[in-house]
Amino acid sequence: MKKKPSDIALLESALATIEQVLARADSDMQGAPYEGPTANMPLDILHSNKPAEDGRFCTSAAQSAIGICLGSAAALIDVSQALMNRSVDRSPQTLEREWQTLIAHTKIASRSAYRAALIMAAQKHVLAAQGELQTDDVYRIAH
Repeated sequence: MKKKPSDIALLESALATIEQVLARADSDMQGAPYEGPTANMPLDILHSNKPAEDGRFCTSAAQSAIGICLGSAAALIDVSQALMNRSVDRSPQTLEREWQTLIAHTKIASRSAYRAALIMAAQKHVLAAQGELQTDDVYRIAH
């Protein structure tokens, strides 16, 4: 893919849009506390009866997955922008270091998206996963 100013502008617009949605999601967090297993949650928080003090884990599974997926998407757009804006007028060592950094960022975004999938897959009830009260097993997720 050749670098075109219109493509870079589209990526910038997409990143700005994702950041706006993330900001709204942060301000609108509500629902039943999500205290299920995640890769970055300390075990003492997972097993305690109270949520984390900073509120990072006080959200439904769906809201948590949304935030993680949007963050991952933003990171991948950022990597794409960096790849499109690369110039070769730097030393080979600098280019190698930047390339390895982009690889690391891509891996982190991928792992984050996988973490969101694990959060979603761990849910037994669709409504509860979305922060809604559930009265029966009508919406139970089949595993």
